[in-house]
Amino acid sequence: MPIRLPWTNRADRRRWRATTTFSELAELTARWLEGDIRTHPGVKPNYGPDDEAQPLIPLMAAANRAGFLTDSFQPGHDAADYNGNLWEQRAAVTGFVADAELLTRLAESAEKAGLLLLVQFPGDYQQRGLVVTRVNGMDYTRYGRTWTPFELRGAWPSHLISQAAFETVARAAQLTIAARAFEPSTTLSGVLDEALRLPSTTGS
Repeated sequence: MPIRLPWTNRADRRRWRATTTFSELAELTARWLEGDIRTHPGVKPNYGPDDEAQPLIPLMAAANRAGFLTDSFQPGHDAADYNGNLWEQRAAVTGFVADAELLTRLAESAEKAGLLLLVQFPGDYQQRGLVVTRVNGMDYTRYGRTWTPFELRGAWPSHLISQAAFETVARAAQLTIAARAFEPSTTLSGVLDEALRLPSTTGS
């Protein structure tokens, strides 16, 4: 089992501190997803994405490089765990988009496919978000809940992120896309492929 030190290594700290643009943050996020960088702001140092997210890594890394700065994502799921608890998940992704044209493409693609969609701009009313995970029928996780300024700064802390880089996220639109059903689905992947103009990752 690898040893995970409870602090960010110097190389990663230098990389994150050097960012000043939205695209630079998204590129480093892609590299973290791929394992090239060991720490991401707002995530425990030296921890990568959850095991269940591994099949989605190539798609989400490409999405970041196309301008969709992902915050969280998960596959669809509908099965009991070892303890008999029923976990139901919508395939979903949430994050930030700074480019208006890209945001429009993503939103239109999601609506065309019949997916659930939340778009928020800085200063919009408070949003409770979409339930994307249930455990034994009870709401467990929401995507798209409105960030308070304090929470947003906590996710992009000042010891790792410059003020200039942070402001690019604070000005961006918050985007959440989710499947309607709590079950495995490839529709979300297809929407991202189309809207972001990526080489198909769905195999269909």
